Amino acid sequence: FIEYDEMPLFDVRPLQPEIQLYEVRLDSATPVQSMVKYIKVSNVFRAVDSNQQYISFIADNALRVEVSDQGGVTIRINKIVVEVATIFFNEAISFVPCFKYADSEDVILFASPNIHYLVDEGGQFCNDYYGMKHNLMEFIDSDEVFVDLNDEHVFTRRKLHEMLTESKTVLYFPDFLLQCSSREQLINLLDMAIYVRNVSFFVLVLFYLRRSSVSLSYRDKDKDS
Repeated sequence: FIEYDEMPLFDVRPLQPEIQLYEVRLDSATPVQSMVKYIKVSNVFRAVDSNQQYISFIADNALRVEVSDQGGVTIRINKIVVEVATIFFNEAISFVPCFKYADSEDVILFASPNIHYLVDEGGQFCNDYYGMKHNLMEFIDSDEVFVDLNDEHVFTRRKLHEMLTESKTVLYFPDFLLQCSSREQLINLLDMAIYVRNVSFFVLVLFYLRRSSVSLSYRDKDKDS
């Protein structure tokens, strides 16, 4: 077997071992309700010969889900117990879905194409209410600078949605200050804010991103075009 953290993931005895991926749904453990009804994680591995152990690798972190015989669910990130929560960061930014450490109030924001936030599309959270369609990232361009093979600085313009990766951001209680170590984190969080249609969170991340970018430009598009 190929194991990770004593969890058998692959049986390599067959000539062509089967690799099966699953989807896991995680519901909020807090009574706070928001437009995000639940979180679904895709491309999840299941332990061999077990329907109770699942693991996914996101941004160099191991997200492990275990189901007890009584039906309870335990979620761990790198062996640390967490729970799905909807957090009020402050009066301006609230209803942000995240993972919260079970023994503290610190929270984790994961941004990944394998994490899907199922959003209620009714009322003010309708796609057209704020005009925050998810393809908004396609209309923000960023001027990037890099060093080519000739050791010369070269500028190029790229769309933000072409720069999306995976990231993990930890916000610490009680201030929940947004402290990102890279622009990639900010770009991923901006995409997440649009995805869950959180305007105030979007404005905050965009403010940080503008300060750390060479230049951001925005392209207009008629609604009917």
